Amino acid sequence: MASGQPPVAPNTVEQEQEALLKVKYGALQPKKKLLPKDHKYFDSADYQLAKQGVQSGEAPVLGGSQLAPKLAKSAAPPRRASHLGEEEA
Repeated sequence: MASGQPPVAPNTVEQEQEALLKVKYGALQPKKKLLPKDHKYFDSADYQLAKQGVQSGEAPVLGGSQLAPKLAKSAAPPRRASHLGEEEA
């Protein structure tokens, strides 16, 4: 700023840089879509789910009812004591 040049607005600097890049590299091409319009399915189950209208993130409900919750795990029965390591008097 002390060099005697007036301050330049940031948007004009950006426009100048963009113009230089366009001259050097040309205009940017529009982005291509990553997935084609004709959707390819992983397997026949994916095809059937899509045909039914189920989204890929949600699980289908089978039979219209919820599954019963699993029972809590019970403790394993205690192991039998080994008689090999014990000495009897």
